[in-house]
Amino acid sequence: MSRHTQAHLNRTVNKNQPMAVRKKTLNQMHYYMGAKLIEFGVDPQSVMYRWMVSDRPEEQVCTLSAFWGDSLEKLLSGNEPLTDSELIDCARANASSGIANTAKLCGYANDVDRFRSALQDTSQQLDVSGKFLDKLLN
Repeated sequence: MSRHTQAHLNRTVNKNQPMAVRKKTLNQMHYYMGAKLIEFGVDPQSVMYRWMVSDRPEEQVCTLSAFWGDSLEKLLSGNEPLTDSELIDCARANASSGIANTAKLCGYANDVDRFRSALQDTSQQLDVSGKFLDKLLN
């Protein structure tokens, strides 16, 4: 039987809630993910966490993913980068961690230039704008 090497947790938050309430939900997600990893014998300190945030008109769907073992190696290899709306959702959620880390989390390994190019092309195709793009593209 193969062992799992990734875990995902989703929560939907109302955009009209105060930021403090939404941040509390995200903190709870991180805590819960760590507890579940311990329960399954995985050290929460040894995994890579990636956030994804999908916008809807009145709410956001937040996904916390944890990668370890083979899944972590695959993520960091740069061989299967995110594309389309998944790339935008990941970049938006992780922009505050800096361009190099966001590129890794989006599956581009250390190739920041390729990440920037893909992000710029995708944002134009999907007609997406925002402060997170300015931070990552400039």
